[in-house]
Amino acid sequence: FISIQGLFQWCLYRKKRNASQHIIDLVDGLEETYYIADVLPKPKEFQNKAYCYALKKACKSMNDEIGKITEEKQDYQEYVESFVHEIKIPIGALSLTFDNTKNYTLKKETDKIFQLVEQMLYYARSENTEKDYFVKQLQLDEVIHNVILKFRHSLMERKAIINIHDIENVIYTDEKWLTFILSQIVQNAIKYFDKQENKLTIYSQDNGTNILLVVEDNGCGIKASDLSRVFEKGFTGSNRNKANATGMGLYLSKKLCDRLGLKLDIASTEKEYTRLTITFPKGTVHNFSE
Repeated sequence: FISIQGLFQWCLYRKKRNASQHIIDLVDGLEETYYIADVLPKPKEFQNKAYCYALKKACKSMNDEIGKITEEKQDYQEYVESFVHEIKIPIGALSLTFDNTKNYTLKKETDKIFQLVEQMLYYARSENTEKDYFVKQLQLDEVIHNVILKFRHSLMERKAIINIHDIENVIYTDEKWLTFILSQIVQNAIKYFDKQENKLTIYSQDNGTNILLVVEDNGCGIKASDLSRVFEKGFTGSNRNKANATGMGLYLSKKLCDRLGLKLDIASTEKEYTRLTITFPKGTVHNFSE
């Protein structure tokens, strides 16, 4: 009798253990675990039915809240994009007017506003780059020259010596996103020039597998203790506390490079130089991040 009862208890234990393991496997196999209530096996015991009912109600409430937040986020993003597109028109007109009248002081301030507005747009879009990029073949030198042209007045004002060489490469990426990334890097270099003879050097290297684009300045550099944090949102560094620094430029550049399947690295020595390197895989195929 004891042996039969023991066997029965063991079989019951094994059945419950297998059922529990099945639920654990279901949870581990779900990417969105809040859908677990929809895939759980139907319980037979009254107490378990009550637990399952409570779980389903909780999951439904959470899914409804997630849907509401997602919709609000989408509405806000669409509003920001619409606002930016509308405001860029009068800002562009002002910039052109000041350019024609050679009022470079006002043009510089207008361009700063334009760059901040543009940064706002790319920040809003940075979560969904896959919906906005268009990968095509690009001439690297053309993209770089357009970026330098964009900042020509600021570079002339800082009396910067620009050295550009070995950039006749073909790359495959999104032109609009790359232009924004390079603009943030060049803008950062200009912002932290601190010498009588400011230098900006841009060149590329082909290592057989990748194209490496290097942008180097001889500005104030970055402290070694800060270097690991420069891609954090809002981080400006202990020796780079400019009043107009937002700490968003390099953060967005890194984030967009990651999304586009590019690599962004930084090296710097305080009071000597800062060097940023963008790595482009050779060929037309990229592994885009989600």
